[in-house]
Amino acid sequence: MKNIILISTLLLFNCCNSQSRIELSDLKMEVTNELMIKNTTKQTDLEQTTGYPYYNTYKVDQYKYGEVQFVLDYPKEKKFLKSEIGFLVNNQNDNLLQGYFIVTKNFKESEALMTVLKKKYGEPKVISEADNAWPYSGYYWKATKDGFDILLEQIKSKVTIGQKETKGVETNLYFVKTGMHYGNMEDRETVLQSFITTHEK
Repeated sequence: MKNIILISTLLLFNCCNSQSRIELSDLKMEVTNELMIKNTTKQTDLEQTTGYPYYNTYKVDQYKYGEVQFVLDYPKEKKFLKSEIGFLVNNQNDNLLQGYFIVTKNFKESEALMTVLKKKYGEPKVISEADNAWPYSGYYWKATKDGFDILLEQIKSKVTIGQKETKGVETNLYFVKTGMHYGNMEDRETVLQSFITTHEK
């Protein structure tokens, strides 16, 4: 009987935990999201990949993307390996959402994100793929049905803890409004084109 109660409690906890997370794919562009601003840190520098002002957080366990629920599981021996969620805005007065990004150091989450994206948007365009000499892979989806250019960078990596070495990929994933120009400057290339140029070998 105690086992049944314990299992029911765990299932209820997991259900509530999942429901309380913010679903990133539900975010609306060109609106101010007060919850987003409240739960994140305002950054004074521009975000490098997009040139936009942004807010970020390392509390990734408050968020999910589809079936992927992010966790805080970076090893104690590698405290600098922190996953991150960020929100791109037009400026830090109006705070109109222009896109968001997901950085995960978790190998399983990286695999899951690629699977979910392929299921939702089909196969990505390949810019370049990692090899023994170059650890970076670049992929993108252009002008998706929900109004995004999606940029995905994977980085071959390994983590060694004690005698155990684990290999996989880390992920930098960006959802930006279709055709958005770098730094919100019309005379600059689009964020997508900038990303493509960066990853071309």
